[in-house]
Amino acid sequence: MQARLERVSPGIAASFLCRRRREPRFGFAWHFHPEFELTYIVRSRGKRFVGDSIADYGDGDLVLLGSNLPHTWDSEPGRRGRGPDLAVFCQFSGSFLGAGFFGAPELVPIRRLLERSSQGIHFTGRTQREVGRRMEELDALRGPARLLSLLEILSRLSGSRDARPLSSREFVPSSRPADRARIDRVCRFLTEHFTERIPLAQAARVAHLSVPAFSRFFRRRTGKTLVGYLTELRLGQACRGLIETDRAVSEIAFDSGFNNLSNFNRRFLEAKGMSPREFRSEHQP
Repeated sequence: MQARLERVSPGIAASFLCRRRREPRFGFAWHFHPEFELTYIVRSRGKRFVGDSIADYGDGDLVLLGSNLPHTWDSEPGRRGRGPDLAVFCQFSGSFLGAGFFGAPELVPIRRLLERSSQGIHFTGRTQREVGRRMEELDALRGPARLLSLLEILSRLSGSRDARPLSSREFVPSSRPADRARIDRVCRFLTEHFTERIPLAQAARVAHLSVPAFSRFFRRRTGKTLVGYLTELRLGQACRGLIETDRAVSEIAFDSGFNNLSNFNRRFLEAKGMSPREFRSEHQP
């Protein structure tokens, strides 16, 4: 599967696209588009990929994505009693209201927000709750009310203190189709096999590169080493196991791809600032 360029068409009667996405589960679909995107996850849980950021997400996830920033939400399979995954998203170009619209003095905060979104922005707290409610109403609006509601949402986000960047500044999306296809092929492989032992040479073969060339390419495209990338995936799996089950910590560690309990405990402490048992105690009811 290639990291595809998604074509966004709002239709003749609209200046931007706003839709609900309802699927049995959100699958891994690494893609990008020139349009900005604001996504609100109404109901889903899994792992979010934005540029070189990998993080768990759940109900209420709210993210603003910049132009051409690769991203995907990959929900976990096998959830019972929750119904299909559901999200509301808006996609709009930087000039959807005219080339100079966001240059107006009154809209400077929104223009700066869109500039900051080149790394992706995650919103939490009160902003997440307020904007989430507005997003759930937005796709049902029509005419001027729809457009004004989007501008009000962007204005609210531009003044939020509940915001943090996702991707690192070092991450530079490749404009070469061959590079996009290669990094997508590698990331897809790692997502499907991260619980297994993956030597550097094996990942290099997936990319059709020598080991030294692969190491340079992967670091340049993701901002991480292969070991660092795999560790993030494995820790995310372990966190879900600690929260959702009563299985032994050692069993969760090994099933998440760690073959050494001491290394797992050390990596977990570095990433979360607490031990796995403390994490479980804090997140389980």
